Amino acid sequence: MRWPSVILAILLAGCSAKPAPRKAAPRPVPAAPTTQDRYHQAAEAFFDAYVERNPTTAVGLGLHRYDGKLPDMTAAGIQARLDWLKAQLAAIEAFSAAELDDESQVERDAVLTTIRGDIFDLEVLKKPFSDPMDYLDALELTQYIARDYAPLADRARGIIGICDGATAYLAAAETNLPESMPRTFVETALLVTSGLIDFASEDVATAMAKLEDPDLAGKVSESLLRCGTALAGYRDFLKKRLAKANDRFAIGEQSFLRMLADKEMVVIDLARLEEIARTDLERNVGALEIAARKLDARRPIPQILARAGADRPPAAKLLDEANAQSTAMRQMLIDKDLISVPADEMAEVRLSPPFMRWNFAFLSSPGRFEEKVLPSFYYISPPDPKWPRKEQLAYIPPRPVLLYTTIHEVWPGHFLEYLHTRKHPSRILRSLCSYSFEEGWAHYAEQMMRDAGAGGDDPRVAIGQLSEALLRNVRFVSAIGLHTRGMTVAQSMALFEKKGNQDRASSRQQAVRGTFDPGYLNYTLGKLMILKLRDDWKAKVGPGYSLKAFHDQFLSHGCAPIPAIRRAMLGADAGPPL
Repeated sequence: MRWPSVILAILLAGCSAKPAPRKAAPRPVPAAPTTQDRYHQAAEAFFDAYVERNPTTAVGLGLHRYDGKLPDMTAAGIQARLDWLKAQLAAIEAFSAAELDDESQVERDAVLTTIRGDIFDLEVLKKPFSDPMDYLDALELTQYIARDYAPLADRARGIIGICDGATAYLAAAETNLPESMPRTFVETALLVTSGLIDFASEDVATAMAKLEDPDLAGKVSESLLRCGTALAGYRDFLKKRLAKANDRFAIGEQSFLRMLADKEMVVIDLARLEEIARTDLERNVGALEIAARKLDARRPIPQILARAGADRPPAAKLLDEANAQSTAMRQMLIDKDLISVPADEMAEVRLSPPFMRWNFAFLSSPGRFEEKVLPSFYYISPPDPKWPRKEQLAYIPPRPVLLYTTIHEVWPGHFLEYLHTRKHPSRILRSLCSYSFEEGWAHYAEQMMRDAGAGGDDPRVAIGQLSEALLRNVRFVSAIGLHTRGMTVAQSMALFEKKGNQDRASSRQQAVRGTFDPGYLNYTLGKLMILKLRDDWKAKVGPGYSLKAFHDQFLSHGCAPIPAIRRAMLGADAGPPL
């Protein structure tokens, strides 16, 4: 039987022909990067370049590849930094916040306030050309000996790098600074410079004496001598400038309000700001009088306060007292479920080293990018045994004041905030911190803990907390007065004595600080913004509100400006922060 030719052809083709090649699937076209993607790339690039240009900041954050490096403080270097900042400002502003997720919006605000704040310091205040203190932080060698973040030999090489560059660095300072500068700036710079000279020749030299490599030890010694010589030359320069010093420290109303807008995202008029400052001051003055009258209905208030402050721990028991307070406050947070405690770490209560005794108490935490687990220290400075006994006794704070100092510095103030912030996944929100956030949180913690019952219901405890609040209230009022209303240092001192209940020496120190730190209103400003945010968030969440939930939510955004956190928690229609 013969197959039809057509069928035979098909069968033969099926047996012998190769299959037709399959067409390759078209490759997917990559999606265009979103605004979110492009912002993230720009923000990460900004951070890398920012720490490169600010090596002192980088080392403080624990980025030790910048050890031993000094910033370029020549006039050309400063101008290059300003030009770069302006270019970065335009680049980050170009990203529409509406096209970013909530956390990136907060991060964008942290970047913008950092950039605008640096531009403000360089272009408006012209700090490198007006403030001799602007050059001294970079020569502070404490970070190289305070913690064993690396072998001593590696830290020694960082010291050598700083000291070998100090001569040229301070020569640039002398070139940049004018013949006449504010008196308080020059006087304070002289004190700091003298302290750095002593510190380098004594404390750093003692720490470096443990080096086992004699060649390296010799190089460090030579470098420290060069550091001392450069600093001594700068001290002589400042002494000459002191003869022509002036009292023109005020930055003026326009710059003062711009400072708040650029650095803290607080846009406000001066009259309203003054009203807020005065209202909170008088509220706390009234509360202090009520507490005092519970102790004595007839005596003058200053006498009652003096008697209430007589209960002070002996110097030998100061650390034990602070340690017991720290442990108790941490336990109170847990027992009353006030906030999450994200780690088992404790800040070690220690006597502050002699070279760090410029303040009674302060927290020293490791950089937030340290690769090793390093301790935090709650430093307490003892009275100088060479002082007269009366001055030694007066130096030690009353027990309630020490309690609220511990709350401010450790639990749940700076140390707990550090534990929360360091675990944030964003490098920016972990490290580019707002002044009003950091100090506002620690100061808010004092009142929050008092309201929660810290220290019991003894009126002397209330007086201790209110005394700390009043000190910060007067800073708020003084900052406005010194920089916008023609207030003198003497008038600020009088206000600290009368309303802040400070002794004369402390009052002068506080008033002088206000001349070169107009931002020290941020303790109370930040506290008030947090209190308002808490009230508004409570109203928003209704029955689901808890104090712990508020605190955890607030601290989940890193150390960003409070108005940015406010928007993240309340939405786009959050309203004003004050």
